[in-house]
Amino acid sequence: MELRHLKYFLETARELHFARAAEKLKVTQPALSRQIAALEQELGVKLFSRSNKWKIELTDAGRVFAIEAEKTLRSAERAVNLAQSAKQGGCGKLAIGAISSAIETPDFSRSLRELRSRFPELVIEIVDATSAGLPDRVRQHSLDIAFLRSMPNISYDDTLVCEHLWNDKLVIALPSGHPLATAEDFPPSVLRNESFIMVPERTSSSLRYYLDNFFREHGNFVPRVDMEIYNTYTALRMVAGNLGVAVVSESYRGVFGDRICYRSFTGKIPEIPLYVIRAADNTSKNAELFLAILKKRQKKIIPA
Repeated sequence: MELRHLKYFLETARELHFARAAEKLKVTQPALSRQIAALEQELGVKLFSRSNKWKIELTDAGRVFAIEAEKTLRSAERAVNLAQSAKQGGCGKLAIGAISSAIETPDFSRSLRELRSRFPELVIEIVDATSAGLPDRVRQHSLDIAFLRSMPNISYDDTLVCEHLWNDKLVIALPSGHPLATAEDFPPSVLRNESFIMVPERTSSSLRYYLDNFFREHGNFVPRVDMEIYNTYTALRMVAGNLGVAVVSESYRGVFGDRICYRSFTGKIPEIPLYVIRAADNTSKNAELFLAILKKRQKKIIPA
């Protein structure tokens, strides 16, 4: 059975007249009759009752089949439209992996809203993960793109395409009642005796290495890490509970605002890069659309 058989049947069912249906379909009446007879033979049921050579009526089976045939044709037309649209992107699915500090930035969420607004047919999947776990998922094509922090040698992995997007400034999160919350001057050295909450070194070694070097060079100490937590929001909950301090992306300012004070460093401001990666053989147009929107928003904030 082919789609054209369904089209022939539905037009005949609408007209209930072979000659008129044949004229609209631009086929001869005998050819249409043969197609309908072949369809009935394939189905094993009569779709039409013939009161005379020209006038026909739908049988009970014909009425049921007409409803389902209409649905099938609509689904087929939608499939064609979606397949054609997929060449330009904006339909199907987009799977994005990202570290939490990228997901929670205003530009990221606004870019997602714009993408959904422009392409309502597009299904978006967001996977919140650590930097260490994202590359393999991109290689396996379970993610179209992923946003992560710098990782050793990732730019030299020929299975991945890696692009530096921008640098995120870092701030220190303190319990709101902390003595340093109101300090006028805030050099890194004032945190020498603090208990730090950080991501585990085994999952975010580049970030830990960077922070150790930053505080060693600009504060003359290495942070004492008493608590390791994967998720930044959970780390901030610990800060709000007066269990330590945490270095976080500036995008978190305001989270638990009545219980946490966010301070920028005096002098040298630490910042870490944000990268986007994709498999070299992944040609997702949806990923390109999202990146274009995200980059356009970021350019309004960070001059080229």
